[in-house]
Amino acid sequence: MRGVPDIQAWLTGPAIGCRGSRLVPTVANGTPGFGQYRPHATGTGYVPWALQVVEFRDNRISGITAYRDTERLFPLFGLPDRLSDSALGPQYVAASSARA
Repeated sequence: MRGVPDIQAWLTGPAIGCRGSRLVPTVANGTPGFGQYRPHATGTGYVPWALQVVEFRDNRISGITAYRDTERLFPLFGLPDRLSDSALGPQYVAASSARA
C-alpha cells in the first residue's frame, strides 16, 4: 500500500475487523513498535493480534511490518497476553482513532 487512499481502502475494507483495536507501545530493534490487541469476540477485553513495527525515513513513516506470531513474540517484548477493559488507560492508543 502506498499513500492515504490505499491505506484508507485497506482500513475500511479487509482490515475492518481491527476496528476498536488497542496499541501498546514497545521498541523493536531500536525502532518504535506496538502490540496490537483486537476486541475479544465475546466483547470483553482485547486479545493479541500483531506486533506492529514502524519504520521511518526522512521523519516520515516509510513502512509498517506486522508480525502475527504473538504467542512467541509478545512475551519477548514484555507485552501482556490479554488486555482487560478496566486495564485500559491513557498509555493505550485506540487504533481506530488514528487517521491515515
